[in-house]
Formats: sequence, C-alpha cells, structure tokens
Amino acid sequence: MTKLAVALGAILLGIILLPVVQPVLAQERSERIIFASGRSSQTVQDSIAGYETVNYRINVRAGQRLAATLKTDNASNYFNIWAPGASEAIYNSSTSGELADVIVQSSGDYRIQVYLMRNAARRNETADYSLRLEVTGGNPANGDDAKTVPDYADGLSGGPDFWEVANVAPGDRLNVRSCPTAQAPIVVRLRNGAVLRNLGCRMNGQTRWCKVERREGSGSGWAAGRFLVESGG
Repeated sequence: MTKLAVALGAILLGIILLPVVQPVLAQERSERIIFASGRSSQTVQDSIAGYETVNYRINVRAGQRLAATLKTDNASNYFNIWAPGASEAIYNSSTSGELADVIVQSSGDYRIQVYLMRNAARRNETADYSLRLEVTGGNPANGDDAKTVPDYADGLSGGPDFWEVANVAPGDRLNVRSCPTAQAPIVVRLRNGAVLRNLGCRMNGQTRWCKVERREGSGSGWAAGRFLVESGG
C-alpha cells in the first residue's frame, strides 16, 4: 500500500469518527389559563431550564386590562406578551420591567411566554418563578350577565379625587415608587383599602402609572393604575 493510500485512509477514518453535532432546539410547552369562578387573577408557580420556554395562553376581550407580574430567582428570567396573530411581542419584560399592565386592542388568546435569556440558557441555568396573571376592566358582556365594572384608573387626566388600593394579592402590599417605573426605589408599601389622593396618571411604555399621596400629604410617589379603584375619600 502506498503512502498516499495510507494517508487518504487516515483522513477518511477521521471524517467518519467526527462527532455529530446536534442543533440545540428550544423546548416549548403550552398551558391554558382559566380563572376560577368569581376570580380575575391566577398565580402560576413553575420552573424552566436552559432553552425551555413556557407559553401561557389566556383569552382576553378588547378593552380589558391584562396584567402580568413575574417573580423569579434568576435575573435572566423574563417574559414576553404576544397578541393574537402578532409577529412581534407587545410587551418585553427585559426592557420594560417585571410588571406588565396592558390595555388589549383586540379580542382573542394572548400568549405570555416565559424564558431564559440566551446567555443563561446556554449555561443550562434554571429558574424557579411565580407568574401572576390578571384580567380586569373592559365593557361588561351584553345580556342578563352584564354587571358593573369597577372604575379603575383608566384615564390619564381628571378622574376621582381619591383612589383606594385594591386587587393586591393576600399578604402582599402595593409598592409606591419614586418614579413611574418598576425599577424605581420604593417610597412606601400599602395594603388593600388604603386611600390615596389622586395627583394624575400617565403612561410609561405599556403601563399606566398614577401619582398619589396619602390624604395628609405623606408618601408621595407613583403606583401602577391596575391596583387603584375610585374611592369616596
């Protein structure tokens, strides 16, 4: 056997023995969110690892408010919100914060996608999280089932003189922050039932924030409008 034949045989054998590299595929699973009778919110506790993602699907009517709050033990764990048939997310928590508050423009199934950022997924990190989903407001259904919808902080100007803190999860408190963003320092934390003076509301991204203070003038700051309902003072 010539030296050339030996060399070619060695090259061929090396090619055959090369490891087969399998592409990394994202593992997706989907869950349907249906609120219990008489409830407008639900908290899901779960975990993901690596490239795994979870899609939570929830039906929302046009004009209703869809709110999502993520608490996680991994700083690279985020969520996106997708409208029905949309090619781009309408909310991205990696840039807009862990508290989403969206007035939906069309009826249908909205998808809340929980995932790890690519750098963390590449390291096969894990995340244990709780995701609170809430749907409120909107026009009541027509017919015998129609009922009055609470007056939430929907307007950006005017509105009642006072708000009352509502819809905060049992055992939790509403964070009033120094600026209208979920990343701002907390000024004060308030329980359900606290009455606050209304100093006006504004949008920051997809979230409506209202400037408030206690009746005596203390604790001035910004609160997410979805936790405020009209109060008689």
